[in-house]
Amino acid sequence: MQISPADLGSMLRVDAFSLALGMLLLVAGLLTLVLWASTRRRAVSLPVDHASGGAWLGIFAFLYGLRLLARTSTFRFCFDIDPSAWDYAAAAITYTIPLPIILFARAFVPTWRRFWTFGAVGMTAFATYAIASDAILHRPESASLLNNLIAITFLACLLGGLFRPGLTPSRELRTLRVGALFASLTAVADNLDGMGVLDNPGPDLEPFGFTVLIACLGIVAVRRVLTNARRLIVIDRELSIARQIQFSILPQAMPGVVGLTVAARYRPMTAVAGDFYDFLEIDTQRLGVLVADVAGHGVPAALIASMVKVTLAAQRERADQPAAVLAGMNQALCGRLAGQYVTAAYLFIDTRLGLIRYAAAGHPPMLRSAQRGREIQEVVQNGLLLGLVEGADYQELEQPLQAGDRFLLYTDGLIEAASTDEDLFGLDRLKVALAHGSALQPNAAADKLLDTIDTWSGQPQGDDLTLVIVAWATESLSVQSPL
Repeated sequence: MQISPADLGSMLRVDAFSLALGMLLLVAGLLTLVLWASTRRRAVSLPVDHASGGAWLGIFAFLYGLRLLARTSTFRFCFDIDPSAWDYAAAAITYTIPLPIILFARAFVPTWRRFWTFGAVGMTAFATYAIASDAILHRPESASLLNNLIAITFLACLLGGLFRPGLTPSRELRTLRVGALFASLTAVADNLDGMGVLDNPGPDLEPFGFTVLIACLGIVAVRRVLTNARRLIVIDRELSIARQIQFSILPQAMPGVVGLTVAARYRPMTAVAGDFYDFLEIDTQRLGVLVADVAGHGVPAALIASMVKVTLAAQRERADQPAAVLAGMNQALCGRLAGQYVTAAYLFIDTRLGLIRYAAAGHPPMLRSAQRGREIQEVVQNGLLLGLVEGADYQELEQPLQAGDRFLLYTDGLIEAASTDEDLFGLDRLKVALAHGSALQPNAAADKLLDTIDTWSGQPQGDDLTLVIVAWATESLSVQSPL
């Protein structure tokens, strides 16, 4: 098809507004979708409804802009496609374009969720019927009359809902009313014109109205996102303070018991965690070590971990009796955990008498490494979880302390670390990793152990991780501070 420069100039003059507005809406829709995708990829913590609402708005703007372009002769001239294909495409967009705007409203006005859901189902059914009708009858816009009636009815219901008495006044409501009013009036005028009721010799009015509607919806969406962003900043600041407070309740230095070297590592999955460790240092020859794990994650677990510290400090007079320590903590925690529970392991070491005592409450077994790691033993003496049953009884075991002994107390985040194949690290791999680091000083061994788990897992940790390594030697060793 040959078109002269004069013909092309004439087409551009006729299509100028539709081309400009169509490209503007097309780009705006794409940018909105890119922004939505980037926030999803960065795992921005916005409410799901608001995030999906932004996506539907982007789809609506993109489709509306594409339909405007598809109806122009200039845009069609740029592609070697049968003109009738553009007619079918524009008709299909006309049938389906109300759907994203309904889903946007469903996301941002959850109080009317049922109404929007019925509307979405109805529009999907109609669009399917209308597109099939065009294909069967070989005539674009074969369902235009029904489409006009549905559009007018929907817009009337929308206006009735937005302007009904009793709604709480707000900036969002005013913005939505302005956009809906412009879109409804112009769309009804064009639909009546299409039905032959009105005679409008000028350009379609609907694009003007829907541009105002898209702008108003964008304002509402941006306000919601900014409000949530400000709320997230406040929450993040509060979590940062909570993290500092939680780290302050952990030991600030390793205990100074002669002959013992202690290393501890604490790695929460989120800003705050339910893992906890602490020491009851009786004197330079006797030490109690507690490692605890509160069920769950985040702030609720961290609050209970703070309670665990208080209850442990109250057991100082019986620090050499692990069973009594756990029983006292259980008594103090019962009825105060709001349905949560705590697992714990307590190790007492007496270097003067050369013995250890150990008791636990639903906790993974302590590992004891002797003879430079050639032998790894599981030390098990478990009772009920802390905070479940008032008056629960705990038992302890006593064993001699031997030269070269090394003890590992930990939370289940170590053995339940998962690989990309959903395989758990497990107790056997933990024993092997502990044995491989037996020749290292406790601090280096602790780092090597965590590096081994990270390398094996190959993905972000799925639970809080805490471990304490206590090494005993017949000669005095220098005390190491946590990194």
